Amino acid sequence: MDKDELTFLLMHKDIEVARLAVTEKTRIHHIVINEPGLDHLPLGAQMNMVRFHEWWEDRAVPKTRQGAKPALKKLGYSTTGDMLVDNLALSLTDCYWIRPIDSEITWAEVNLFENPFVDSFGEITINKNADVKKRSKFSLATSQGEVRKKWLVRDNGKRAMVKGNWADSYQQSINEVFAALLHSKQKVVPYTTYELLPLDVKEDNLGLGCICDCFTDLHTEFVSAWEVMQSGKKRKSENHFQYFKRLCLENGMEEEYFDRFLSYEILTDYLITNTDRHMNNIGILRDPDSLKWIGFAPIYDNGNSMFFRDANPGSVRLSEIKISSFAAKEEKQLNYVRFRDVVDLTKLPDRAEFYALYERDIPDRHNRIDACWKLFQKKVERVRALQLSAKIGNCSVIA
Repeated sequence: MDKDELTFLLMHKDIEVARLAVTEKTRIHHIVINEPGLDHLPLGAQMNMVRFHEWWEDRAVPKTRQGAKPALKKLGYSTTGDMLVDNLALSLTDCYWIRPIDSEITWAEVNLFENPFVDSFGEITINKNADVKKRSKFSLATSQGEVRKKWLVRDNGKRAMVKGNWADSYQQSINEVFAALLHSKQKVVPYTTYELLPLDVKEDNLGLGCICDCFTDLHTEFVSAWEVMQSGKKRKSENHFQYFKRLCLENGMEEEYFDRFLSYEILTDYLITNTDRHMNNIGILRDPDSLKWIGFAPIYDNGNSMFFRDANPGSVRLSEIKISSFAAKEEKQLNYVRFRDVVDLTKLPDRAEFYALYERDIPDRHNRIDACWKLFQKKVERVRALQLSAKIGNCSVIA
């Protein structure tokens, strides 16, 4: 073994899954699978070594995370990969971690669901002037996405994520709360509840973010749709939606359950103009011990919605909205709706609720609220038309 390599055991709780030789650049140089733990290989790393490497690299915080550079510098790390290894690749989304080869520490001693931690990295990304004098173990290196965020332990012991926003606006956090309000009125599928939260974003400057409780625990872990899709091979005749559906059904998911959940998620994303339902923003929950699938994860991550980046929402052409998801355009995504009536259009947030939320954004953004409300109403009318005629523009619903 090269003198610059470190050797770890990839663990799933206390099950040895593989031996990893990690270079000083925190890349995996060599992998030896532990045959008795083969079933516990990460789902997205099972096909071949290339996908194993991709799974590992995807585990680190994206280097494009807002505030990542100053946070890494302040904590003494060169890269987010360094931070990943130094914090044993621990996460609050699943039960995987790495154990130094010469250590006898156990899952019970290190897991973040039961043990205290301080997310120093996340704290600094939200507030670069945060009083974090030195790096601490378990600074949670494994959350995804580019928006500033941190994990914390609430007073009641629940693990929770705090999210910031893009630029100076608070709209992404408000969008999360608005989406949760919409889902709470529908009561159709599980969803993540977000609350607005005051945040210290700069010295002597209080901003607004949002907070939500973790939906995983010691007995429930998250597997992204991206990881599910890494576990098989797409047929030439399949698009990405059909491929994902096939894999879900092959893992025991009922077809009607799949179709109802995705129909609801697609329609509600359309209503709020969520442009970012990519494959890391859809996922399933499974039992980490039995490896049995539980079902879809609660709907989460709705911040990139309601035209938050459009300087002039009133000029938006609804038929041209691009998204990051199964389809490239929003209206094309509607082709995957099997159950048009899964959303009750009589149970939506009203005008007063909408304005009360969005008026909490910075004053400079208040002139956008009227246009956003009118566009939301147009979306409602388009979904109503879809429910009546099965067609919007050039998009017709799959029967």
